[in-house]
Amino acid sequence: MIKIFFKDFNYKNEGDYLYPVEYYQFRQASTHNTFKVELLCFDDRYDFHLTIDNEAIPSNYRLVTSISFEIYEEFGFDPYDFSSKHATLQRAIDMASAIAKKYCENPINQ
Repeated sequence: MIKIFFKDFNYKNEGDYLYPVEYYQFRQASTHNTFKVELLCFDDRYDFHLTIDNEAIPSNYRLVTSISFEIYEEFGFDPYDFSSKHATLQRAIDMASAIAKKYCENPINQ
C-alpha cells in the first residue's frame, strides 16, 4: 500500500523520493540514558538514525546510523535483515546499549 501511495506524487527530479519516518525513544534502565531512534521506512527496507544526548559519550557516537559499519565492527555486530522493521529497531537498541555500556561509567541498579 505504501508503494502505491508514494508513487502517486510528481517529483521534480528523477531519484527524488518521499518516504515515511517513525520516531521512537529507548530508555535504558541501568543507566537512565534515553536514546532517540528515527526509523526511515523505504519500499523494501528500513534504516535508522540513533541520537544519543549524553556528554559522557564521545561526539562520534552521538549520531549513529544503520550504515555506521565501522561502529558495527568495533562492537562486534554482524549484518542484519534491513527488510525487517523489528530487526532494524532491535539493532538500534543493541547499538545504543553497547555504546552506553562502554561510555557511561555509573550504571544504576534498579
